[in-house]
Amino acid sequence: MKKLFSLVVLLSFTCFTLSAQDIITKTDGTDIETKVTEVSQSQVSYKKYSNLEGPTYIISVSDILMITYENGEREMYNIKSETTKSQSLPQGVMTFNDWSGKVSVGGVTIENEMLDMYFSPKDLELYSQGKSKRILGLVVGCVGAVPFGMSCGYYLAGGTREDQKYKKMLIGGGALFIGGLIIDGIGYNQIKRAISNYNHSNLAFQPDFHLFTTGTDIGIGISLVF
Repeated sequence: MKKLFSLVVLLSFTCFTLSAQDIITKTDGTDIETKVTEVSQSQVSYKKYSNLEGPTYIISVSDILMITYENGEREMYNIKSETTKSQSLPQGVMTFNDWSGKVSVGGVTIENEMLDMYFSPKDLELYSQGKSKRILGLVVGCVGAVPFGMSCGYYLAGGTREDQKYKKMLIGGGALFIGGLIIDGIGYNQIKRAISNYNHSNLAFQPDFHLFTTGTDIGIGISLVF
C-alpha cells in the first residue's frame, strides 16, 4: 500500500512537472522545452527547462511557429504564407451571425484570433472598432432600458404625468436606450463593411473562357462568375 501511494505521488509530481513548462515549436517542427522569460516583436528569450538556473537563450521570432505556455495558452507565429493559408484555412464567402457575433467563411466559424489571416490590417481595425461599438451600445442601451421600463410601467399602472421623477426617468432612460441602439447600429455597419470589403476583394468576378463545338464549328464562350 505504501509503495502504491509513493507511485501515485511520483506520477502526480511528474505530470505537474511536464505541464509546468513552456514549449517553443520551431518552424522546422522541433520542440524546445523551456521557460519563456521575455517576448518582443523580433525575438524570444528563454531558459532551458532542464537548467532553469543556467544561461538565457534567444531565438528569433522568424524561427518560431508556436509557443505553448504552461497554462495551455498558445501564440502562433509565421503562419501567414499563402501556401499555409490556402492549405489550412477555410475559403469562401464571409458572413456574420448577428446573434452569436461570430464570423464564418465558407460556412466554417472563424475564431477571433484567426481573423487577421483574412482581414487586411485596415479592415481588421474596422471590424474591431465595430465590435467595440456594439458592446458599448449594448451597455448604454441596457442602462437606459431599466429606468425607461420602470417609468413605462409606472404610467401604464395609472401613474400621474406630473410626477417629475418618473418623467425624468422616462426621458433620460429613453434617450440612453435609443443612443445605445444607434451606437450598436454604427458598430454593426462597420462590421458589415469590413466583411463586404473582404468578399469584394477575394470574390470579385473574373471572366472564364471556354472552347466549345457546335457540329463542325468551333466557338469561344465567355462566362462571368459573380
